[in-house]
Amino acid sequence: MGKKIKFWLDNWTDNDSLAEKFPTLFQLSNDKEASLDKMGMWDGHAWCWVFSRNRVLRGRNTGLLAKMYAILSRVQLDKEIEDMLVWKANNIGRFLVKSLYGLLNPSPSLNTVFSFRGIWRGLVPSKVEVFGWTAIINKINTRNMLVKRGILDTSAANCLICLVEEEMVDHLFIHCYKHWLIWSKIINWCGLAWCCPRNLANLFSQWDSLVYGKFQKKAWVMLFFFVAWSMWLLRNDVIFKQKIPKYDTLFFLIVTRLCLWLKAIEPNFPCSSSDLLRSVEGLIRWTNSQTLRTGVMWSPPMTNRFKWNVDGSSIEKPGPFGIGSVLWNHHRILLGIFSLSVGILDSNVVELRAVVKAIELSAFNCFLHHKHIIIESDSVSVISWMNNLHNRPWIHHKLFSSAQRLASCFDSITYTHSYWESNHMADHLAKQGVHKISDFVAWLLPP
Repeated sequence: MGKKIKFWLDNWTDNDSLAEKFPTLFQLSNDKEASLDKMGMWDGHAWCWVFSRNRVLRGRNTGLLAKMYAILSRVQLDKEIEDMLVWKANNIGRFLVKSLYGLLNPSPSLNTVFSFRGIWRGLVPSKVEVFGWTAIINKINTRNMLVKRGILDTSAANCLICLVEEEMVDHLFIHCYKHWLIWSKIINWCGLAWCCPRNLANLFSQWDSLVYGKFQKKAWVMLFFFVAWSMWLLRNDVIFKQKIPKYDTLFFLIVTRLCLWLKAIEPNFPCSSSDLLRSVEGLIRWTNSQTLRTGVMWSPPMTNRFKWNVDGSSIEKPGPFGIGSVLWNHHRILLGIFSLSVGILDSNVVELRAVVKAIELSAFNCFLHHKHIIIESDSVSVISWMNNLHNRPWIHHKLFSSAQRLASCFDSITYTHSYWESNHMADHLAKQGVHKISDFVAWLLPP
């Protein structure tokens, strides 16, 4: 812990280094290049800071030292975790393009609040997604843009589709008469009515409000991207290949692309592109909700192993959550249960709390020490976090650290995924835990 972090020079407490916040103390320090582990010592499980200086502090400098210690007191160190870089612009601690975009565009303008919602969802190919974003923020190389950059002469600024107006983003994708007809055909195909918006950003911000249903909203967003992408490819064919635009073919290509990618994200989607061209009803009425899986059964642990089935549940959404769990042995004998409330949290955090609670109770019971423990949850995300250190959201590092520290009590801990259908009892206890004032824990084995 702390061997890779410079106490004074790195930004590990806030946005500024301690040398920038406390330049006087930095100048008085004996070791300006000191790492964290050289600036204190462990007293049991508590870390004590030690500031080594080249002369006695007096007056104002004493107050500065007190302020620095106040900042350091908010930092919790863990000697079992190695130093690592954390991306501060989001809650998971890992770099994402979306979070960088948020840093570069901090102003709450109409575009950032509404227009860009739903772009970065991975529903369409990455190049189409990036293209859609650059079109919405008016950064693609239209002829008008190339004229401004001095690449084309002013006489070459007009749209090659209508030959009337300058080729700007909003004209090319919406207001050009032939492309407006494509949007109208799409809207009529879906049995809707519309009023042509002023610009592409406004169109995207209103787009997914036109339909209902989780799957249908995904399909509708994909349709927006494929319409814009197909228009752009057609425009490039006219310019670079001197092709004559065929708009009946364009509509067919849009629906075909939509159908192929719908099947990529939902393999059970039954309609072909020909089906959708005949009628959009198959898209509107289809649901991707999963039916109850048959043949899913709970299985006991192997000999000399103990299994916790854990779950988190809420009676109302949004609403408070409870967690519950059941401990079994290989003879299918119930050995312990717990049920308690955890308040209003994210559903994945609730499942993580249930996992950590099962580990804590196991660690407090000597009977389970040096045994093989299995923890089974129906949360794919939480099981992935527990099995892969690099998948863990940094914001929950305290829970992960607690679980890792207590794991030394056992020979092994295995984290496995189970379907909801095989986790009924834990789910029932979690629902009961929602309204519990105090934690309920019961053991049917030696404490």
